[in-house]
Order: sequence, then structure tokens, then C-alpha cells
Amino acid sequence: MNSLRDQRKGTTEPRGIGLLILISGTIGAAGWVFYIWAFRGDPGQDWMVFYTAARAYLDGNLPLIFDGEQLTAALNQRFAAWLSFPLNLHPWVYPPSFLLLFLPFGLLPMHISFVLFLLVGFGAVIAAAWLYAGRGHGRWMHIFSLLLCPAVPFNVLTGQNALFTSALLVGGFGLLNRRPALSGLLLGILTFKPQLWLMVPVALLAGRRWRVLLSTGLTATVLALGSLVLFGTEAWRTWFELTIGVSDSYRAWLTAGRLNGQSVFACATLLGAPSIVANLVQGMTVALAAVCVYWIFSQRAKAELQLSALLAASILAAPHVSASDAVLLALAVSLFLSTITTSGLGSIGAKVAVAVWVSPLFNPPSVFRIGLLTPVLILIFLACVIAEIREQGESSSEPEYLQAQRAL
Repeated sequence: MNSLRDQRKGTTEPRGIGLLILISGTIGAAGWVFYIWAFRGDPGQDWMVFYTAARAYLDGNLPLIFDGEQLTAALNQRFAAWLSFPLNLHPWVYPPSFLLLFLPFGLLPMHISFVLFLLVGFGAVIAAAWLYAGRGHGRWMHIFSLLLCPAVPFNVLTGQNALFTSALLVGGFGLLNRRPALSGLLLGILTFKPQLWLMVPVALLAGRRWRVLLSTGLTATVLALGSLVLFGTEAWRTWFELTIGVSDSYRAWLTAGRLNGQSVFACATLLGAPSIVANLVQGMTVALAAVCVYWIFSQRAKAELQLSALLAASILAAPHVSASDAVLLALAVSLFLSTITTSGLGSIGAKVAVAVWVSPLFNPPSVFRIGLLTPVLILIFLACVIAEIREQGESSSEPEYLQAQRAL
């Protein structure tokens, strides 16, 4: 029976994989062309904010980053030869811990800093995917996905940091068993992007990873204290005011930045919901994502499927998320497709996964209204991962003769 099952897989899977590669490759190439054209006049605009903030500190002008209008004016002046047209509002919206981590790139000349920032980020995420995937075709699927998924050219052309956040999240969970202290170190560094870190403690609590939790907390504390010593209390106060939405800077960034994302909050607001309702829906989504992650990490399931669910849930729960952050979704999809067994590449789950992988091309919802469906699509994908975990769990608990009959 096993030989017959292998024979059937051998006749269907190569054809399915070949078709998947062809479709994904075509879409991926189109994504690169589209984003190169879209950002031809202002490449690296998000990196410009990081670099100018680092230079402001190194030049003794740290207060510059607390004023979004002045910071944007500084961007347009510093990068006048780089930009085809002046940038609109680009404030600093990160916790001071990220500025601390970025400072080494601020010591370099602009062009070298930009290229090195992207190369280090890409090398880190490839290494993390390679580490997590183990041996076999899974590694190449992850690399292929990262090279061609539409989120990557968006990240590269805007100069965002999603390659680093993806590397930290995947690398951190890839080292859970082998190096718990190092795992916690990576996940603690990830707190520089707290909206994508929300599901990490939920997963660690569900898996009873106490050493990793301790290491994560210590790392986050050291980063916070180090940035507090270096940048002072004003940097943290300004960031907290922006985060809780009580400052004028937040109200300006809401229109220029947050509503140009693809979070549940942004989608609800664009559909006409008042702020209180949009925040309530976002909060309910966070709670739903947390319940799913807790259940998944409390099960005896494949680590790849657990991480796939965590990556998708992290994007779903994030109060602010952009198309660049969808690098996490690309990894979630490749992890899912490399581990599905009973349903195969022709399943509904596989089709949903490919749609999630493509979704950055149809975002943000403020530009492409079809992007309003992105949170729903991610939720469906998360349900497919959960269904696969349940199906594999039921299959592994059955006697061998029943598994063989199910395979036939």
C-alpha cells in the first residue's frame, strides 16, 4: 500500500509543483517589475527615515526625530539628489530600541549603508529559513518564495526592515530546542517592532518555554535600558504618546501612515467604521489570533505548521502592518506548502496559501480596494493550517493499517 501511495504521489506532485513554480515565478517577476516602476522616483524612503534619525543622534541633533514635519524636511534636503519629488510626511514611529540597533548603519556613507542594510537583512532571513527548514526540498522552496514573493521587492524598494523582523522571528523559533538562550535573544531583539511581537509570548507560554521567555524578557529589558541611557526619557515619552494615540504626531501619522497599511484597523476605518469601532474590531482580532496560537502551540504538531500559523497570526493581529511585513506571510506559505501531506498541492488550503502569497500586489486597501479582503484571506489561511494540524494529528494517532487505507 505504501508503494502504491508513493506511486500516486510521484505522478501528481511533480506536475503540481511544476505548475506552482511557473505561476509563482511569473507573478514574482511581475511583482519586481511593478514595484521597481512604482518606487522609481523615491527608492528607500523608509530607510531614509532610519538613516536620518541615526545621523541626527550622531550629529547631536536628536530632537529632530521628535518632529515629523522637521524630520521630513531633513529627508527631502539630505536626499534631494536621490528623490524625483519631495516626500510627504515621514515621521519616526519606532521605539528607541530600534534606533539603537540601527546606529551602526548610520556610521556609513548613505549608499553603502542602504545596500548593506538590504544585504544583511536578506542574508539573515535566508539563513533563518535555511536553518529552520532542515534538509531537502523545503529549503529551496523557502528561498524561492523569498526571492519572488511580491512582499520582498516592496520591502527592498522602500528600504523597510521586514527582512530583519522575519529573520528574528523564524530564527528565534528555529532555535527553540537547540539554543533556548539564543532563541530568546533573537525574540527579545524583535521587540523593536512590537506589533509583530504580540503573538510571541503567547506561543512561548503555550509551549511552556520558560527559559526562552526569560531570555526574551532580559534581552528586551537590556535594549530598553540601553536606549534609555543613550537617548534619554524624551525619546521613550514621545514614542509612547504616539503609540497610544494622544499626540498630534499620531493624528498626522494616522492619515499618512497607519491608514495606508493593511491591518484590520485600517480596513475597518476605510469601510467607514469610527475609530472606537475599528479599535474594538482590531482588539477582537488580536484575541482571536492569540487563542489560535495558544491552541496550536499546546498541541503536538509539526514545528513548521506551528510556525506557519504564528507568522500568519502575527500579521493578522498587528495593529499596524504594511505590504513589506508580508514577508512573514511568504514564509508562512512556504512552510505550509512544504509540510502538507494528506491534502496535497491541489487542495483548497494550497490555493488559499498561494492567494496569501500574492496578496501584497493588491495592497494597501487605500489604493486597491480588493485589499480590504486581506485580513479575511489570512484568517482563512490560518483556519487551513489548523485543519492540517488536526488532520495530521488524527492520522498519526491511527493504527498503520488505517493510515494506509486513508492514503488509498
